[in-house]
Amino acid sequence: MSTATSEGYQHLHTLLQQLHDAEYLLSHGPKRIALAEKKVAAAGQDCEAQKAAIKDLKKSADQRNLDLKTSEAEIEKLNGQLNLAKTNKEYDIIRGGIETQQASSAELEDQILEILGDVDEAEAELSQKEGAQSELEENLASIKQEVAAKEPGLLEEVDRLNGEIKEAEKIIRGGDAVSAWKRLRLAQGPSALARVEDGYCSECNTQVTPQDSVRLNLAEFVLCRSCGRILYHVSEE
Repeated sequence: MSTATSEGYQHLHTLLQQLHDAEYLLSHGPKRIALAEKKVAAAGQDCEAQKAAIKDLKKSADQRNLDLKTSEAEIEKLNGQLNLAKTNKEYDIIRGGIETQQASSAELEDQILEILGDVDEAEAELSQKEGAQSELEENLASIKQEVAAKEPGLLEEVDRLNGEIKEAEKIIRGGDAVSAWKRLRLAQGPSALARVEDGYCSECNTQVTPQDSVRLNLAEFVLCRSCGRILYHVSEE
């Protein structure tokens, strides 16, 4: 393959790789934003779930407070009946009821204290979760700003490379060769071409036949017999 042809294919291959990198960076930005948004949404859901758990704990504490007031009212009522007891048996029954209510009240007080402790822990955990959510939101804003700043330059780079590729691909001549090139570029992207290094295809590591080596030296359009990519010799320079 002549030096000019070899350099032409090598230049085209390099442009394809550069275009692939630029397009990747261009598409990677929105993906980074989407991932960051997903993390923020998940953190938000986590906070809402924590708030719901705290609400349930407080509701449980309120219910036990109501039960405690009911129990205390019952104790007061029984104390009033105790003074009116006419017999020892009646007195003992009322006294037993008071003791039962007192035990119930004591248990309710313990439960309330335990729940209030759980509320304090849950609220502290919520504070941590909200802090983590705030950090994720700041990171999202930073990513959006970075992507927005880089996007114009990348779009310009893609346009420039497409223009240069359009000019560089003129080195491929002939109807069948052009058709093969278009098909391979669509399917393989930057891997549509492969260098021949030490007599082997750089993509599939298959040895080039002597016949194809001669054809390459004659600057003919040659496809790898194994992977089907367009072959070219690396420029001596």
